[in-house]
Amino acid sequence: MTSKPVQHAQPSSAAPESVDNAAESTAAQHGVLNPEAIRRLRELDPTGESQLLTRVFQAFETSLNRLLPQLEQARGTADAASVRLVAHTLKSSSATIGAIQLSRVCAEVEAMAQELRLDAATSGIELILSEAQAVRIALRNLTAADPTAGAA
Repeated sequence: MTSKPVQHAQPSSAAPESVDNAAESTAAQHGVLNPEAIRRLRELDPTGESQLLTRVFQAFETSLNRLLPQLEQARGTADAASVRLVAHTLKSSSATIGAIQLSRVCAEVEAMAQELRLDAATSGIELILSEAQAVRIALRNLTAADPTAGAA
């Protein structure tokens, strides 16, 4: 696998121009979220009145809470079909919220599971688990720092 190491979101020490830019910049600096994807989501609810960002992020977190245990169970039972399905599902939803690195790793694991190479996918599965945690943190930080996202 040619994956970059996971970098966890941490507060930026730079003085940003706005709260939105600060949160997006922090997430982008640490390679967790793609600011362009976040910008596209914001455009769908520019005033934040519908709390779209919060709702999308909460749906993603709910999905993680359901899928990650399934991934670990599938790994433990060497169930390649389930590993492939979970990786495929996470690949798409991760890309939607701008978690590009997580999406890439999921694509790699999905391909390995499709080829029944679960031994080769072990490090990728571990990377999915740790990257998912970094994405959770980045999403929580972005939502907490974003007045247009609404209450998390």
